[in-house]
Amino acid sequence: MATRAPLTEAEKDYLVMRKQQGVSLAEIAREIRCSPETTRKGWRERRDGRRPAKRGRPPTGILSTYRASVREQAVATKRAHPHWGPANVKLELQRQLPNEPLPSNSRLSALFKSECPEAVQPRKRRMYPERPPPGGTFPHQRWQMDGKEKVPVGECDVATILNIRDPMAALMIGSQVILATTAKGWRKVTVQEVQETLRLAFEEWGCPLEVQTDHEVVYVGEADTDFPSPFTLWLLGLGITHILSRSHRPTDQPHVERNHRTLGDMTWQDQHFDTVASLQTTLDHCRHRHNEDLPVHASDCQGHPPLEAHPAARHSKRPFDRALEWTLFDMQLVNTYLASRVWIRKISDSGNVGIGGHHYYLGRAHRQETVSVRFMPETRTFRFQLGDGTLVSELPAVALDKADLIGHMPIEAAHLPPFQLPLPLQEVRFYEIVKGTR
Repeated sequence: MATRAPLTEAEKDYLVMRKQQGVSLAEIAREIRCSPETTRKGWRERRDGRRPAKRGRPPTGILSTYRASVREQAVATKRAHPHWGPANVKLELQRQLPNEPLPSNSRLSALFKSECPEAVQPRKRRMYPERPPPGGTFPHQRWQMDGKEKVPVGECDVATILNIRDPMAALMIGSQVILATTAKGWRKVTVQEVQETLRLAFEEWGCPLEVQTDHEVVYVGEADTDFPSPFTLWLLGLGITHILSRSHRPTDQPHVERNHRTLGDMTWQDQHFDTVASLQTTLDHCRHRHNEDLPVHASDCQGHPPLEAHPAARHSKRPFDRALEWTLFDMQLVNTYLASRVWIRKISDSGNVGIGGHHYYLGRAHRQETVSVRFMPETRTFRFQLGDGTLVSELPAVALDKADLIGHMPIEAAHLPPFQLPLPLQEVRFYEIVKGTR
């Protein structure tokens, strides 16, 4: 089971202050998102004034059962050859000390880390590996989305093609061309372009339950933040869960990665396109050909076109209309999600705290102190409190309104088109969402 990283010093300070305030360890564990055992251990260490002991034998005990000459020669050989591993050093010791019993490779490794750490080569690896996201079970449960960059268009332009794939039905959901040429080379796609690509797919296929992406900044925001991105909150307001692949693991979404290759073989690999419009037209034609006519063996299609093998996948039964997006967007889902979380921050020397890519000024009186941050849905503000419960400030949340997440304000119109809601009703099937009428 994957575990979180060890508690930081700021989290330990927060733990102690909350415990001294009388809060239970179980409640503190929920606030900083760790196990009750971890909070109990951290509290006892701070309460008793002791530091956690290092694992393994004490440094003075490594190879204590071997002759001093073995230790000295092993360390000297390692310092002379810093890039040698324990096996190479032991082979040299066998040549230099043929009659001496020698330690195992693991004991030699421990000796080197203790006696000559400057000669040990650093190793970078994940201490707490993540688990891959679980797979889907039915069409339109999860769409995989990714961009194919630097596709040539025209004489010297490049484009990014945002592809959307349904792995459970082998459907090419969407392929949108976005011109990415700039004066200095090329650019990444924007959140607005990603949203527009998904809106086109929603109108054609209906809304899925989940959308899976990688860790591109456009999807998750800055890499070191624990605050949900505007893209994640936009999907949440539409009733869609944002699923993340593991960082630097394209194999977590292999279907859309393979979709790049399949679509490229059908379009830009064998022909050149002078304009974005011509490339988009060809992509739409090839996507339709793949879904309707091409024999496919993936996802239980057994040599049939995807829509022939999965006729129910023609629509997700969760309709979408961009003209009604403002009405359909459920801000309460966003508020409930944000209100259920707590963020721990340290106030900078300038008196600022960063949340969601924006800075909130709390003043320099509490600089370098740790605060907890909570979202208050009633006032749509962030409440900043010290560990003992002292209120530092309560400031309006920035860029978290419905207009910020959707990307535009509602279009005022006298009449809106009829729209079928995804409700399991038998007698009443259609509603007309117009102010003052049903």
